[in-house]
Amino acid sequence: MRPRPHLRPVNLDDVWPPLAGRVTMTMGEGQWDALLEAAYDQDCVLIEVDDDERPVRAYQRGETV
Repeated sequence: MRPRPHLRPVNLDDVWPPLAGRVTMTMGEGQWDALLEAAYDQDCVLIEVDDDERPVRAYQRGETV
C-alpha cells in the first residue's frame, strides 16, 4: 500500500450525496493506492467510509497553489 499524502479535506455536506456530473470515489479509512491518487490528481471527490460503509470524511484537490 502506498503511503497516503496529506489530502485537502472538504465539507462532507457539500459533496455527499454525490452530484450528477461529479466523479466521486469511496475509500476505506487510511486507504491509498495508485487509482485513488490518479482520481485525486484529476480533482475527483474522495469519500472516506468507516467499517460500516458510512461516509465520514471527504477530500478533493481543488485549486492548486
